[in-house]
Amino acid sequence: MAGCTELGDDNPDTQEYLDNHDGSNNSNNSGINNLDIESLRQTFAEQTDSEDGTVALGIGFAEDHLPITSELYEPDPDASISDTDSYETTELSDVDLVDDSVEKLPTVDAGKTTLYSVELEPGESRTMAIAVQSDEGLTFGAERPEGQPYGIGSGLVLNCYCMDEMWNVPADGTWARVIEVGLEENIDNTESGVAVYSVFDEE
Repeated sequence: MAGCTELGDDNPDTQEYLDNHDGSNNSNNSGINNLDIESLRQTFAEQTDSEDGTVALGIGFAEDHLPITSELYEPDPDASISDTDSYETTELSDVDLVDDSVEKLPTVDAGKTTLYSVELEPGESRTMAIAVQSDEGLTFGAERPEGQPYGIGSGLVLNCYCMDEMWNVPADGTWARVIEVGLEENIDNTESGVAVYSVFDEE
């Protein structure tokens, strides 16, 4: 399945991805335009602390204009990256792509935006399960995340759901996918960063 796997300056897929995901196709239908990413990064940095040589990365979703919630959980250990499914329930214990512990990743409150916090070394990636829930049936998608100071082609590595595909979450149900977020190896300044996905609906 096409995605944004292992993007970096030396990856031949990077330019094709950037050409096809310029972040503008759905800008009128996205909440990312109302966010100050640099301010989010500063707030996140003030509330997190990481060991020397590691990066605290906050992952968020610009979606407050839509009737959905997106949350990040520990994935089922038997699930594979890109595994995707929909469920006619909001009980995450019944969502088999989420670990049985139903453990949510640590969060930082940054006002309207919740940032899920992971700690990464350069060259390290983290697998997680995204669970999207809605009171009504909705078709949605996501653009590549806007990041500070790491982004596509500048340190951020993704195996994600920001691709040329729309997803369906059932009414009073859950849509789940296993994703991966990481950092390239050649990061010299390991400062805290944020990456916020722009979520949009089919309209």
